[in-house]
Amino acid sequence: MLRRAAAVVCPAGMGIVTKAVAAGVPVVAVPWGRDQPEVARRVQQAGTGVILPAKRLTAARLAAAVDTALGLRDRARAVAAGIDPARAAERFADAAEEVAVRSPQPAV
Repeated sequence: MLRRAAAVVCPAGMGIVTKAVAAGVPVVAVPWGRDQPEVARRVQQAGTGVILPAKRLTAARLAAAVDTALGLRDRARAVAAGIDPARAAERFADAAEEVAVRSPQPAV
């Protein structure tokens, strides 16, 4: 189903983000908590999607975020072309952990 999607709107859980990125589908990440803000940041840094903070979520902002994400389709597809789907979650988790260790985020 993901390969037929134009974009994915999600709370930036590791599972759905990994599947969307591996499928070459841009992401609108609306993180709510836990590790989701960090996963959303990775999406944005990779150029495979955008972040819409949950506190700023409105229909108009969501529509604008989806439009922006749609403009990232080529980048999302290019990133997906370099991912082995069988190892996508493992590689994404390793990359996120490596970046977190290099630049730890302050506790909230």
